[in-house]
Amino acid sequence: MDVRLNITALISDLGGAAAVARMVGTVRTAPYGWVKRAYVSSQVLEKIKAANPEIDLDHYFEPDEESDDEDEAGRCLGVS
Repeated sequence: MDVRLNITALISDLGGAAAVARMVGTVRTAPYGWVKRAYVSSQVLEKIKAANPEIDLDHYFEPDEESDDEDEAGRCLGVS
């Protein structure tokens, strides 16, 4: 089973895009790009963790429903 980081929930729980942007030292619109691309760098996660040492990042990992298109060996099941 694959998992995916729920970036939207993480940003929301940290006070919104503007608050997270200030926390990590980037522009206010950057968190929206992370959500759109479904990607946030490990450097950003490190800054978030440094600013919030009590946060449990594992809480934001959820099952990846899209990974159901592959078998156990990772081969595509023909869904495109």
